[in-house]
Amino acid sequence: MELDGANSFRVNAYTKAIRALGDETIDLEKAAADGNLTKIDGVGKGIAEKIEEYIKHGSIEEVSKLASKYPPGLVEMTEIPGFGAKKARLVFEELGMTTIEELERGCEDGRVAELKGFGRKSAEKIVQGIAQMRKHSGRFRIDVAWESAQPILKALRDHKSVQCVEVAGSLRRWRETAKDLDFVCATANPDDVMEFFTTLASVDTVTGKGSTKSSVVLDSGIGADLRCVDPAHYPFTLQHFSGSKEHNTRLRGLAKDKGMKSSEYGLFPDGQETSLPAETEEDIYKHLGLAYIEPEMREDTGEIEAAQKDQLPLLVTSEDLVGLPHMHTEYSDGQPTLEDYAKWAAENGYEWMGISDHSKTAAYAGGLQPDRVRRQWAEIARVNKEWKHRGVVLLKGIESDILTDGALDYDEDLLKEFDFIVASIHSQFNFSEEQQTARMLAAIENPYTSILGHMTGRLLLKRDGYQVNQKEIIRRCAKESVIIEINSNPARLDLDWRLLHFALEEGCYLCLSPDAHTLGMLEHIRYGVGIARKGWVTKDRLANCWNAAGFLKFVRKRRS
Repeated sequence: MELDGANSFRVNAYTKAIRALGDETIDLEKAAADGNLTKIDGVGKGIAEKIEEYIKHGSIEEVSKLASKYPPGLVEMTEIPGFGAKKARLVFEELGMTTIEELERGCEDGRVAELKGFGRKSAEKIVQGIAQMRKHSGRFRIDVAWESAQPILKALRDHKSVQCVEVAGSLRRWRETAKDLDFVCATANPDDVMEFFTTLASVDTVTGKGSTKSSVVLDSGIGADLRCVDPAHYPFTLQHFSGSKEHNTRLRGLAKDKGMKSSEYGLFPDGQETSLPAETEEDIYKHLGLAYIEPEMREDTGEIEAAQKDQLPLLVTSEDLVGLPHMHTEYSDGQPTLEDYAKWAAENGYEWMGISDHSKTAAYAGGLQPDRVRRQWAEIARVNKEWKHRGVVLLKGIESDILTDGALDYDEDLLKEFDFIVASIHSQFNFSEEQQTARMLAAIENPYTSILGHMTGRLLLKRDGYQVNQKEIIRRCAKESVIIEINSNPARLDLDWRLLHFALEEGCYLCLSPDAHTLGMLEHIRYGVGIARKGWVTKDRLANCWNAAGFLKFVRKRRS
């Protein structure tokens, strides 16, 4: 539709509907059968007709017409960072380009730069964007990896010949992206297990099959390897294939210093063919003189030294969380109602939910004008009264755009009435590092800023973050008592885990936010917990682990 020049309001309507339909709680076929499609937020009569057409025929005529009009390569072009549908259509109509390769050649030979609205710098940025796409080629976001792995894990755990099985590799360490999936299984009947694995419904292609290792490509596009080992070898094999490479190299060095050889099959004292016994991974680390190191921490970022001194932190867990900030409602570009969030909190054991719709400058996302803010506050008060008996409270927040000069999006009279404010950048990504840093520092120094949202604005495998001095920002947040968000949306996972060590050392407090626009997106908090654990975060440094009164006391203190 964007390639075809459709009205932006129509495109936005479809975008909102897509987001709503992604909610796992919606039974789409039942809603269609019951005539309730238009009761889904964002689904009007026209979109409901398209959904019914798809359910009935397995296709949508309008999609087929658009697909025949515009080559698939143009859709791929729109995935290039900073290169949208309008530009893709222009190079198609003016230069006849239909693939990314043709676009790249056109940038290099000067044809693209000559087009109206482009120029030499634009052409250079397109080439850089294409290089960025290729750099990430073949990798998958953590949510794709996790969701692909879960049904396989369940199926293998239920199999009669499987004694134990676990996912290993990047996913077990909760890296933000993964190249493929690794499973390690303990069994006395590997051939039976391998036959079962390679014939699972989610398997698209079998690329290798044996009694110790089989490889497949799943229907999600991600590859998966299964290794079957004798139960006595299982802890060693699981540890080895969980990695990381750097962590395992350090462990082999420690083993050598202690007169042992470490491998995926065991821990062997010099001159002996029998491994030291290990029922669990904990036993392996104990043999090496180390406290047990959680999988998320195995990146050779200081965990070996901490384990030698028995000074590893007690990492936060999902069970430690009692509150969630940063979620959007039907008031802006979200699908759930305030009542929906209160009910979800009660059913999932949360004490508070921080409502934070978009502020007025984000008109494209239904940003709230002051009168609508006050209307929402009145409804929050009503919902809180109704749900008080369940121990749930909704907090009055906003995700305020950080304006180009660093100001927040409302006047002080309104700002001071919010319970908390998430300050985020949603525009002018191309500022220089100096400009962007100054802009963000100004927002941090505003006494009404409670939380700094998605610090870099990155979109994993799609868009690098904007240029900003992250360490300077972290230092200022620590000084000003501004909480730094770990945005748990798997497309963001921002702040990056590699900077969490530094943030903790500087004295920062952090929070996990789902940045939810549907109830299903609240489940994204699992990815945030994984990233927090990867960054050595403990519950005392995480605002989600404070009760509502404690959270409000912290954020209000800097206003006085």
